[in-house]
Amino acid sequence: MKREPGHRRGDGRHAASRARRSLGRRFDYLWATFAVASLGDGIGYGAVPLLALIVDRNPIPVASVAAADTLPWLVLALPAGALADRYERGRLMAVINLARGPILATLAVLVATHHINLVLLLLLVFANGGARAIYYSASQATVPELIEPGTLARANGILGGTEAATEHLGGPVLGTIGFAVSRALPFAADAVAVGVAGLSLLRFRTERPERGPASGSILDGAKLLMHDRALRLLVTLLAALAGLQGLVGGVLVLVATRRWGLHQSAYGAFLAAGAVGNVPGALLASRTVARIGNVPALIGCAVLSGLGYLGMAFAHGWLLGGAAFAFVGFAIAAGSVIANSLRQRLTPAELMGRVGSAWRGIVWGAFPIGSLIGGGLATVGGLQLPLLIAGVAQCAIAVILTVPLTRSVGDAVRGRPSADGAPAVTAATVGGAFSDPGGEQATAASVAPNQAVRPDADAPRVAPNRRVHSRSRRLRPYQGRSPRTRPR
Repeated sequence: MKREPGHRRGDGRHAASRARRSLGRRFDYLWATFAVASLGDGIGYGAVPLLALIVDRNPIPVASVAAADTLPWLVLALPAGALADRYERGRLMAVINLARGPILATLAVLVATHHINLVLLLLLVFANGGARAIYYSASQATVPELIEPGTLARANGILGGTEAATEHLGGPVLGTIGFAVSRALPFAADAVAVGVAGLSLLRFRTERPERGPASGSILDGAKLLMHDRALRLLVTLLAALAGLQGLVGGVLVLVATRRWGLHQSAYGAFLAAGAVGNVPGALLASRTVARIGNVPALIGCAVLSGLGYLGMAFAHGWLLGGAAFAFVGFAIAAGSVIANSLRQRLTPAELMGRVGSAWRGIVWGAFPIGSLIGGGLATVGGLQLPLLIAGVAQCAIAVILTVPLTRSVGDAVRGRPSADGAPAVTAATVGGAFSDPGGEQATAASVAPNQAVRPDADAPRVAPNRRVHSRSRRLRPYQGRSPRTRPR
């Protein structure tokens, strides 16, 4: 057969491989803007603790600044989810990022003119954290409608790895360097980054929500989260771990600079050590689950991070402390991807924003509480005490929840009623999602005998007779200024 001009053997295979690797142009666009905003947040993440040390070096004020960044989730979680379900998410993300720019610019001006104090710092960090809560609710709720079924864990791994590389690896290093050059520079750079991301998102369009399901009660997400046993146990585990993480995070800058003798100018590099574990943890989460299953992987991550905190508690220098911190970062990133993917699969698409925000309100809201408690413990018992308590408690909680979490997830997969009598997730709606996050294969243990696995096994769970817009048809690829999609 005569070969067409320009045709090379294997081109078809390469094209198919590229198609399998790509998650779509619209997801790529979301990822690019997310990367820019996360880089800006990472720059601020490295500089804010150093600014807190200059404003007030006592443990409780320093921990309060760390708490102020995630405290808005306790206040704004449910409203943020309602906004993500009621308004076009692309436009909402754009407006919120554009609003964050002036907040960060104000902080930069106050620092440059030496008018910053603890109260103003707490207020501005809280305001920026509140806007970020709305942005993250909308962005995570958007992901399932942009990708094909079977790629949810992979998409979350990409976003989680990107966040680790920008917000926790490169960003803090740049923020620390910028802080050494000029204390106002990191906050000005953060303002520019989120502003650019906001302007770019003005061209990004998502589906318009229906007024029916999306206009329901603001508490619908929290109700589903509490009534579904598998979701309830998952969020309980994650909230406990986040609170213990806050126990350490609130005083981490003091541990690194006082206990381990780390110079302030190197604190950003120390934070980056944690991200050295974050990146592979997020990217390898789906492979880990494919080998051992979701619950064993999640429990293993909780135990490993607890052991990492104990390693940090007994470290006497920044080298060993940084290695243990990287170990913790790997476990936290992998566990977050696994838990978030499970939550997205178990959530109806029309409640995706509200359930996600209720989830993050509980999980991320536990962090500032832990930070404040950690500051008090460090004041009373020294900087080692929060690390010891976090390590021991985290391992104990993981062991306690292993059996009930395994049973609830197993019941959901096999379609049996859960132990508390609540309706379980059936294998017909979830299929092999718990054993194969990539959606490419299902093991015998993931479904009941003689039950077929649906091709849309990774799709969010849907109540009977409810239509999910993001699975009802394929979205058109993003073409610059996207044409309007018809109402759902």
